[in-house]
Amino acid sequence: MSKKALDMSGLLATKGEGAPANDAPMRPVVKKSQKQESTNRRNQETDAPPSSEFVNLGFKVPKEFRHRLRMIAAQKDTSLVEVLRAAVDLYEQAHIK
Repeated sequence: MSKKALDMSGLLATKGEGAPANDAPMRPVVKKSQKQESTNRRNQETDAPPSSEFVNLGFKVPKEFRHRLRMIAAQKDTSLVEVLRAAVDLYEQAHIK
């Protein structure tokens, strides 16, 4: 049995010439007016420092903790940083006098 050569020429698109697959679900069209009306929650944070002042914490957490943290942030529609900031504030209130 001889193997047929696979035609893979259609797998990669040239930049700007890509098209979705025939069975890909359609996305709603976003108009400029809708995009301008939407707000970014990071822009709403008035007490947050500019992004140039952010630093990497550089530690790892267990998967379950990360999952819990992300679930809390999603339920409150806020960022992970805001959840951590609130947790540290509560810790300080309870333990530091």
